[in-house]
Amino acid sequence: MDQNIKNVDLKLDNIEVLTSGTTAEFVNGILDFLLYQRRQIPFVYKTYKYYVDKWSEADESGQSKDQESFAHYQRNQQRSKAKATKESISDMREVIRQAFRSSEVKSLRFLFGNNTFMPSEVYTLHIPHDSISRDHYCEHHALPEGRINQALLRLLTCEELYTLFSTELNATNVFLEMELLTDTGGLQGSHCDSVNLIPKHVFSKVPRSCKNIHLHLLHCSENAPNELRCCKELDIYHDLGLLNLDKSGADVSKSSEEQDFLKAANETSGWWQAEVIVRGFRAPGNQKSGDLWSS
Repeated sequence: MDQNIKNVDLKLDNIEVLTSGTTAEFVNGILDFLLYQRRQIPFVYKTYKYYVDKWSEADESGQSKDQESFAHYQRNQQRSKAKATKESISDMREVIRQAFRSSEVKSLRFLFGNNTFMPSEVYTLHIPHDSISRDHYCEHHALPEGRINQALLRLLTCEELYTLFSTELNATNVFLEMELLTDTGGLQGSHCDSVNLIPKHVFSKVPRSCKNIHLHLLHCSENAPNELRCCKELDIYHDLGLLNLDKSGADVSKSSEEQDFLKAANETSGWWQAEVIVRGFRAPGNQKSGDLWSS
């Protein structure tokens, strides 16, 4: 079962504060990277989105109403498929953002294949959830796009992935599965319903023929966490804590029990599958690529 597993460390260097929002954007960057590298979209996501949105603007203004012909019909059919792929990518990116915002994500994986039972390639992302600070506002510690690209460039030069990325993968489905930590002893059902996640009662095992890549996200910072200050770390919160110095023994015992309970809860997790599925798009080989993308 383990002969195809490859472990790759992906460091997030020089990031003072790792927030849930920052982590979500980095995961979305990895999704965009994999979709392009594995030939599920013809351009990088930003360029692909630009062209598809340009078609929509042309349709609204009536510029696309040219002579009706079979070639025109074929082009519109392909553009409809390209739009559907773009919308599903956008939906999956939003599911990831919402999941990180409302839950604690332990790991997630992208499965490339016709179904989740026999995927061709699986990319599992291990999230450094213990390093994620929820006392900081993500907008104050946004991760620059250049920093994301620098980290992703390491995947292109990674020897373990060189052979894999040099082989072409046919257009296929991309599924998203997420491992969420539990709270209060049960799965976070209300949160998962709001982001369109379906519980997986049986974890899908990866077949021996599947390429199984594990990406371990590592948070590296030069500053110690206790040296960082943010809008949610004002002195007033520290001063209010000093008022509880006269706790009784029962209160201390209760606090210790609560800590043990929270620790045990954080060690329990469950897997969920996103309802949204990205269906890879590739223009037919007998059609000139320029004809499809030109307005």
